[in-house]
Amino acid sequence: MAKVAVVGGSEETRLLLRGLLRLHRHQVVQEGPTLECLERLPPATLQGPLVLVVDANLDEGSWGERAGRVLHDHPHVRGVLLSPSRSSRVENQAKSAGFAAVVRRPFSMQELVAAVEPPAEPPFPSPGAPEPAPTGRDTPEAP
Repeated sequence: MAKVAVVGGSEETRLLLRGLLRLHRHQVVQEGPTLECLERLPPATLQGPLVLVVDANLDEGSWGERAGRVLHDHPHVRGVLLSPSRSSRVENQAKSAGFAAVVRRPFSMQELVAAVEPPAEPPFPSPGAPEPAPTGRDTPEAP
């Protein structure tokens, strides 16, 4: 389960995202049309872990800069950008702003959930294969 803040998009889009995320047992802790809605969060929530889902209006050119400041100022916040664009420019801009994932619209529920899920903990290193027991054949034979 992840704590999620949903920002941007229309009210209907935020309602849909909230429903999809809750269906997958994520907790939507804040939502709003602009990043300013994050100011209403308790400061401890921004200390993470928190997933910030931004449904960006790409006509508004400063989305990357503003969201990037939030992601930079709060390193425990992971950013996910929802975008209608297929442009590599948008993906590069999202990466440089600090977003962990870009989900292209239209998206499947699985794509959204995979982007929001906390990264898997690395498994414990498995011990290597056991060394074969010496058989005595490795020693030189006497003449």
